[in-house]
Amino acid sequence: MTTTHGSEHAAPFWFTSPGGGDSLAWVALGGLILALYGLVVLYASFDRWAEQRAHGTPLAKTIPTLLTIALLYEVFPLGHVSILLPLSAILIALMADWARFHVGEGPAGAPETRPHDTAVATGPETAHD
Repeated sequence: MTTTHGSEHAAPFWFTSPGGGDSLAWVALGGLILALYGLVVLYASFDRWAEQRAHGTPLAKTIPTLLTIALLYEVFPLGHVSILLPLSAILIALMADWARFHVGEGPAGAPETRPHDTAVATGPETAHD
């Protein structure tokens, strides 16, 4: 004996029967991709702004790196990430700044020639002076 009840509920609008198309999933996937793209654009503009503000300082690469790490810790729950990852990024930035500060750059990015480099390059005649 089967009886039919007239009080059946209609399926919700987001329900998709097996084998049917799911347009809401495609919309959600597109929204997720746009959100990730927006996050990358915001990160790039923030990094560019921080590097412009730090231009001319001895820590021109370290300051944007520190600000980026602080931004990432504020936006994302990075408690599961090892502390060695941000520390290594900071050390790499410090080494880049140290190398730039001690080597020096010319106007086109080429290393400048120092006075003691020319004395060595000219030969033994200038060494006796």
